[in-house]
Amino acid sequence: MLQQRSSGLLLHITSLPSAHGIGDLGPEAYRFADFLEASGQTYWQILPLTPVDPGAGFSPYSSPSAFAGNILMISLEKLVEEKLLTQDELDVFNEQPIQDVTITEPPTTSGDTTPAIMAGPLILAPNTMHAAWIKKRPLLQQAAEAFLRDATPAQRSDYDRFCVWQADWLNDYALFTALQEETGEPNWIRWPTELVRRDPVALARQAKLLHSRIDVVKVLQYFFLRQWNELTAYCFERKIHMVGDIPIYVQFNSADVWANPTLFKLDENLQPLFVAGAPPDYFSEYGQRWGNPIYDWTEHERTGFAWWMHRLRHQMSLYSLTRLDHFLGFAVYWEIPANEPTARVGEWIKAPIEAFMHSMHRQFVNLPIIAEDLGAKAAEIQPYLRHYGIPGMRVIQFGFGHDMATSTYAPHNHTENFVVYSGTHDNNTTLGWFRESDEMHRQRMNNYLGFKITEKNVVDQVCRLTMQSVARLAIMPVQDILNLDETNRMNTPGLGGRSWQWRLQPGQLTKAVATKLLKLTRMTGRG
Repeated sequence: MLQQRSSGLLLHITSLPSAHGIGDLGPEAYRFADFLEASGQTYWQILPLTPVDPGAGFSPYSSPSAFAGNILMISLEKLVEEKLLTQDELDVFNEQPIQDVTITEPPTTSGDTTPAIMAGPLILAPNTMHAAWIKKRPLLQQAAEAFLRDATPAQRSDYDRFCVWQADWLNDYALFTALQEETGEPNWIRWPTELVRRDPVALARQAKLLHSRIDVVKVLQYFFLRQWNELTAYCFERKIHMVGDIPIYVQFNSADVWANPTLFKLDENLQPLFVAGAPPDYFSEYGQRWGNPIYDWTEHERTGFAWWMHRLRHQMSLYSLTRLDHFLGFAVYWEIPANEPTARVGEWIKAPIEAFMHSMHRQFVNLPIIAEDLGAKAAEIQPYLRHYGIPGMRVIQFGFGHDMATSTYAPHNHTENFVVYSGTHDNNTTLGWFRESDEMHRQRMNNYLGFKITEKNVVDQVCRLTMQSVARLAIMPVQDILNLDETNRMNTPGLGGRSWQWRLQPGQLTKAVATKLLKLTRMTGRG
């Protein structure tokens, strides 16, 4: 349960400025922490830190691991400081031009695509995730090899402890990644049968043959976690807490499904019988076919939800608060036959939320989580959230519909134990949202606020409503405090690879922006 009034900003690590294709855990992350402190903020909310890959459109919500970190976020500057890379090597890297990338087919495992929307080639601008994927990984590998070769006894001891502490996920993930590289086949289902079926003798043989590749994968995970811990310690000294994010699903082509096939609804050939998504709604007329395999909840319940409890414990160790994405899926989920191309065909299936919540409460007496309780059938989970004191979400942009008088999103219906957002990473920016709103929406805003809302004042007014809410925690995307338009949207559900590319530009977060936000924060009792 949230204890006091506070506020924060939503900005993913990859959206930070950087010379290296995407934002990372380097100097700009610390500058943003300084901005949060200067503007009176208490929380920094991010998206999932888990790895991304081209096959899933680089979506952080469709990862090849529920436990590993995204190595593209590793700061090269920090590796230079540790003498694992030279400044000359970094200078050469920075001088290499980044070319546009053309994707001619939709991602095969992305959670946010439909054929009707993704038809035709897709041009991604320079400095995108794909450019970082191509350019940065060789330099990271070089740094990992330097560590393995030159680490001091103290460094090696620290690394060895990391490998022991994280062994229950790290060993499978490292072997999985090494096999992808060795075979040249990113999809584990196409590997030799003995590897697909995880024959112990075959796995042991490959682990021995690929030990050098495996060591590099482990070292890069060590780098990531060490740099993340350094950043969070810096933030904590400034009384800034991290809000993390756990996607409810993992992608099929993941170390988790490969290592735990009995936990998912797969056929005798280990192919998904069903995939996850959401029916047509506000965000997409096709619905959202995320493509992730469906959990076999009967098997999870039989094991006491052991995999889930381990996952939660691991992720919660990284953050002060953790947002559980699509929390509805623990009670009822949209199950799509795997052969259906969109999410229009599917059915609602019940999940064992009561047993899951009971197990979670036994494992974590004080549940430091936020439930993403948006969308259809949200009422299904409200009794459980109230019983365990878990805060849900309220989005100001959703509060001006025809049901404004009774809408739980309208500010006058907010209650304290919630997190209020001006918008989320799935929403348009507030300025973009206003531009696409119909006249009835605009008129309702005029009536609610008592004066005419225009493009010039709408963002300030929505941010003000967000901060004035009685909800104890208020979060705003950085795009809103900068009054940015629809071209600065982080994700558009249904557009797959065209999402997740937005970047903050150097110098956008000025002293004037911090001063304005600090004034609003103090005025609304959130300082």
